[in-house]
Formats: sequence, C-alpha cells, structure tokens
Amino acid sequence: MERPASINPVVSDSAPDRGEPDSTAWEWCQRYVRSLVSGGDERAVRRLIPHTIKGFDRHHGADRNQLHAVLASLDQRRPVAMYGWWPVDPTSEDVLGVDVMDVLPPDRKNTALVHGHAVVLIGYVRHDAFAGGGYVMVRDPGPAPVDGRDEVRYVPFAFVRTYATTLVSARLDGGRASVEPTDPPTPVVGPRHPTDVHIARKARCADPRSSYTDLFFSENVMDTARAKAICSRCEVRELCLARALERREPYGVWGGEFLVDGEVVAVKRGRGRPRRIPVALHVDEITGMPIVA
Repeated sequence: MERPASINPVVSDSAPDRGEPDSTAWEWCQRYVRSLVSGGDERAVRRLIPHTIKGFDRHHGADRNQLHAVLASLDQRRPVAMYGWWPVDPTSEDVLGVDVMDVLPPDRKNTALVHGHAVVLIGYVRHDAFAGGGYVMVRDPGPAPVDGRDEVRYVPFAFVRTYATTLVSARLDGGRASVEPTDPPTPVVGPRHPTDVHIARKARCADPRSSYTDLFFSENVMDTARAKAICSRCEVRELCLARALERREPYGVWGGEFLVDGEVVAVKRGRGRPRRIPVALHVDEITGMPIVA
C-alpha cells in the first residue's frame, strides 16, 4: 500500500530573534509559528487566533485525530509548535534516502528521553516505509544554528503519536497563511524495497488512516496483545518480522513479535512489579478480552 504524498515546508528567512535572555525554546517556537502564519505583517499579527490541537498532557502523545489535525494545519500552510519528550542524544537511520530520526521505546523516558523540548513542525510526507505512515519536517531551535538557520530534522509520525505532549498552531481571523516556501527542500523519497511493498499490500494491519498505530506501538500490554492477535492470522507475518529484524526496528509489534532495539522480546513487561515467571497474554483481536486455553 503505497501512499506517497507531501507538501512543501513552510519556512521563512525572518525567524524571531533567539537572543532574548528571558525567552524559552517553547516561546520561540510559538513566536516562529505566529510570524510564519502572519507573513510578518504587523496588522495580520493582531488578527491571529491561537489554535490548540492538543492541550498539555505529559503522559499521552497525540492521538490519531490530533495527528490528522496537525497534517491539516500544515496543508493550510500553518506550522505547528510541538512540546514534549525528546531524545537526549537523537540518532537517525537512512530510510529510502531520508535521514529519519529513530523512535526510542517509551520505557526510556527520564533516561534516554527527557521532557520539555520544543520544536516547530513545518511540513510532512506520507509514506508507509516510515513508522506511523510518514514523517514530519521539524525545525529544532535547540542546537546552535547552522549558517544562521536552525537544524531541520525528519521525525516519524510514530514519534509525534508517542511523545507530543502539547501541539499548538495559529490562524488568521477570517484567513489563512500566505507565506511562500523557500527552503529546505523536501527530501526525495527513494524506491521502496519490493518485499515492503508486498507486505504493505497484504498485511492485515494495512490501513491508510494508520488506525492501528496506537495498538502496535503502545505501552499497554493489552494493546500489544491485540496487535499480536491481528498478526497471528496474517499471511505475510513471517516476511514482516524478517524485514523488521533486518531494519532493526526500535520498538513495537512486527510480524506477531514484540521488538525492542531490533531484537525480539518474549514477553513485554507491563507497569508495576514484574511477575517472577512472565506469562504470555493472548486476547481476542476485536474485543481485547483474554482467551483462556
């Protein structure tokens, strides 16, 4: 199931000054969004209306509807400020020629992931090869600017779904943004691996709306058990697992197995004190009710 689609990034040469002593990265990101939506027109700034896509919730990332609202905002050329969890040392891998950021598992919160990082989402590309069905282009004000510009990263949809604790944009009262894109250019996505194309067409979890993302990348043991149940009757289960191991997928259910750091984990631990002897959980894929052998 191939769904390539992209928009040009919404960027500007006239980003707000970051040198103010009392400014935080989050405030800078919100000012940046407002400056792009208004096109730098002072009269337009007075007509801006805040658009909160996701109110602050430290414990949950963006749901499917909130991700769709982010993409709709970007379609209307309105960037989105994102606040949430972020890797201490971001790493990336090459996916179809795009240097996309790795999605660390949620059990690394407060160690490899810290809360309180702010970035601006400026564009996106839909493609099944990326975790969650695509990636967003992110302007990161955290690192020192390169050639006067803030760093641009490519972050999978799955990261936004998992780690965005606040999402805020802005819109003009009675109008939309009119900023023309300059750069960076959207990376050209290379051809997909033939096996991945076959898997995407035949997989039981294939859904253009990414409806199953919250099950396959959940921290909840019942959710991942349902994901495994969906995989159990899938005709491309073995191929899916083999390709996931080859790519060293960082987290999630692939081919009926739970992977962490590219390796199969026999039983995913739930919250709280672990059992002395882990018990595999089998549930109905539709109801989520446990199946008693």
